[in-house]
Amino acid sequence: MLELLEPIAIFTHVARAGSFSAAARRLGISKSKVSTQVADLEHKLGVQLIQRTTRSLSLTEAGNLLYLQGEELLRDAEQAVASVHNLNDATRGVLKVGISQSFGTMHIIPALPEFMAKHPELELQVSLLDHKVDVVSEGLDLLLTMSEQLPLGMVARPLMKCQFLLAASPKYIAKHGNISRPEQLVDHNCLVYQGEWHEHSMWQFKKGEDYCEIGVSGNFRVDNAPALKSAAVSGLGIAYLASYLMEDEIENGTLVPLLPDWQLTNNLPLQAVYPRRKHLAPKVSAFIDFIKGHIGTSPYWDTKFEHLYKLRK
Repeated sequence: MLELLEPIAIFTHVARAGSFSAAARRLGISKSKVSTQVADLEHKLGVQLIQRTTRSLSLTEAGNLLYLQGEELLRDAEQAVASVHNLNDATRGVLKVGISQSFGTMHIIPALPEFMAKHPELELQVSLLDHKVDVVSEGLDLLLTMSEQLPLGMVARPLMKCQFLLAASPKYIAKHGNISRPEQLVDHNCLVYQGEWHEHSMWQFKKGEDYCEIGVSGNFRVDNAPALKSAAVSGLGIAYLASYLMEDEIENGTLVPLLPDWQLTNNLPLQAVYPRRKHLAPKVSAFIDFIKGHIGTSPYWDTKFEHLYKLRK
């Protein structure tokens, strides 16, 4: 049984990476060794695990079953190592983190030198992502994501809840007029976020006991929030955006908040997502705690909007 542990681990990396070459790079071994180990594993088990073509590979039913068990094996091994490291509370090794692209670029990447200075034995590998992420298959220890959906087998630790603002440029307002109620949006050019998995064209508002959901439309849709903001700044239309994107634009007047006394109720929490384990690795726990402290109980960028939030009832 012991002689199968290494080839099972290598096979799991192949399945996770989707190719022999990528697995070899991640493991730091030759592609030929990876191929040989997988072939030997198939011979010893007496089953085909991978269906190979010149361009891609796919798992057989047996391969998929072994992959799931292999992931459990690797997680148990990582947990065993983490438990030993916990004896002296060491934070070391490689930490692979995925972060939502726009939020990570603006608010996480600038803070990372401070985190690295606190943990000099740690190597940090960051992926800025703008697609639906599979934490396990992409080899991540941790994902920071703006999403309510919790992947199967994952733990999600909420870090903060996004506030939203409705905004347009002074140029747009001068040409098309301001609005006093959400229903007036149907007469305006609204800029819509449209990603691969989500289209945000139903905008929600609340004021006291009043609640409304407005179906908006316009001549511009994009799958990137900063691009949506840029379109609003240029005067193209009205945007429904997370406050973390707009602290500078609201402050310098290139964007003007609309409907300030209405609460925008889109629920988009920032969550730290990681595989379910008995003991969280110190490096993962340290990173989550650092980000939580960096953002603050009330996100630091929202302090600039407190006068607007006080109008919401």
